[in-house]
Amino acid sequence: MPGVPLTATDLSKRYGTADALRLDDLTIEAGERVGLVGNNGAGKTTFLRLALDLIEPTTGAVVLDGIRVGGPDLGWKHRVGAYLDAGFLVDFLRPQEYFRLVGGAYGMSAATTDARVERFRPFLGAALEGGRLIRDLSLGNAGKVGIVGALLPGTGLVVLDEPFANLDPGARIALERLLREDTGGATVLVSSHDLDHVVGVCTRVLVLADGQLVRDTPATPDTHAELRAFFEAGGGAMAA
Repeated sequence: MPGVPLTATDLSKRYGTADALRLDDLTIEAGERVGLVGNNGAGKTTFLRLALDLIEPTTGAVVLDGIRVGGPDLGWKHRVGAYLDAGFLVDFLRPQEYFRLVGGAYGMSAATTDARVERFRPFLGAALEGGRLIRDLSLGNAGKVGIVGALLPGTGLVVLDEPFANLDPGARIALERLLREDTGGATVLVSSHDLDHVVGVCTRVLVLADGQLVRDTPATPDTHAELRAFFEAGGGAMAA
């Protein structure tokens, strides 16, 4: 499936009197690979959870490929593959069983699912060895299973939160390649604290601070140095 566009208009999430996120107007074009960066509490995961209808917005809406997320039309769900944390896994299953569960949810046969998993076997590595349950895998290997579960259906949007965490250097490099070259043109939305990998993967970087978008920039050879200087200065508001 080719990439799909995502928009957020007048989007906010408030807890009590505190705004966790406030986005007036954001458009992510079909096929863009967008990185979200920011210090802890900046609003990155809040935005991802709003985009997946895991929490309800206080105001505004996210629209995916013309369909309002959280609205009566549930067609947007088959346009998204996502892995945010271990809560997305079913840890009493083996990885292959989990992949078949995910594939079935997207209308894929077991044979089709198994064939698609083979594309990711080099990345999965030891996660597929020994027939172990997901709960018995290392954090890194369990994370690989979740990431492949998000990529497996070939959706128009792939959403990942801190996908490079707990991966060894080889797996991080392999994941960069997968996200750049093997998503079938999907729109990719990645939140990460790892500036090297964000700039290495993404075509565009959004910087959040205190729940607000403070910078929206193409990823260029100069972006890493600019982001490093920003966070060395404290990670507050910066000129766009």
